[in-house]
Amino acid sequence: MADEIKKTDGRGIISGKWLNQYHDISREDWLEDSFPEWGTLLNKEIEEYEVPKGQVSLWWCGGPSWVLKTDEGGIYFIDQYCGPSMYTDLSYCGVCKQSGASSINWIRLNPQVIDPWKFNKLDGVFCTHAHQDHCDLYAINATAKTTDCQYYAPVEAAAKIKNFGAPEERINVAKVGESIKIKGGEVEFLMNYDQTIANTGEGAEMKPFDQVAVCFLFKTSGGNILFMGDTWYHNGYVEFPQYDIDVAIFDMGSNAPGATDKMTPYDCARVVETIQTKVALPDHYDNWANTAGDPDLLTQQFERIVQENTPWIKTVIMRCGGRFNYPSDQDIGRYKYPNGSENYDFSKSKYAINRNQP
Repeated sequence: MADEIKKTDGRGIISGKWLNQYHDISREDWLEDSFPEWGTLLNKEIEEYEVPKGQVSLWWCGGPSWVLKTDEGGIYFIDQYCGPSMYTDLSYCGVCKQSGASSINWIRLNPQVIDPWKFNKLDGVFCTHAHQDHCDLYAINATAKTTDCQYYAPVEAAAKIKNFGAPEERINVAKVGESIKIKGGEVEFLMNYDQTIANTGEGAEMKPFDQVAVCFLFKTSGGNILFMGDTWYHNGYVEFPQYDIDVAIFDMGSNAPGATDKMTPYDCARVVETIQTKVALPDHYDNWANTAGDPDLLTQQFERIVQENTPWIKTVIMRCGGRFNYPSDQDIGRYKYPNGSENYDFSKSKYAINRNQP
């Protein structure tokens, strides 16, 4: 690309006079400049942000994807998806098998807000199960080549991570009932009752839940954060109150008649009541066109059901790329993007400069 197009701080390119002229742009230039849409702005924020003592920070990257940072500086991916739209077929896909669809298109809606190739520091990558949007070729391959992070996943997902190029010595099988130490806390591996992944793969037999999916309970100085991946509601979750869950993160969406993929707002409300979390934070309703429905309606229904039936549980609705600190942000209700006004300076504005002009 022409040198006069200036790029700064991972924020993309400087618009204005630098772009008001012809430049010889190739397709490769366009891809490099336009994707990921946020450049490395969020990478930079995550790496430089100092988590206050006694807090834990979460960034929602859209869909099922999160970054968690502890107050000791540990940075962890959870179900990080960096891929494009995709399609599945009846020979493998659990949702196709439920519905009898020969193929399903998964049209991606949310922006890519991190660059997985450009983290200077990453301590761990956690995958709840082997579905591509939770155990991702692009995220695994990039982080295997550019960091020395460890990988944690149940049996089937661990095998997939190896196929994606992660060194075997850095892959750890997450077994229900076990736990591992991390920088700034501990992660416990709990049961996950995801029936879709249990019916995914070759053959007709339903696979054991603990072989194909796990929940991750991050136990930090800021609180206990539970990642539930793509679970369905299951009565087995009645055992979870013993884990003293502060924040639960779980899938929500709209299901067309004939197949179940995501939990409905009612399912979600039932799950959070069952596990007795203090804060309930849904995800995944925003990123696939076929399960998005009306995302605002889904979140409003969820908030109302929880408020009317279990008012002691707080709900938080995030926005893609937003940061949630626990416990300080537990009462925000709905995340709002910063408006940038901290950079405003009236003394430099045209109004201040010109106010004494005739």
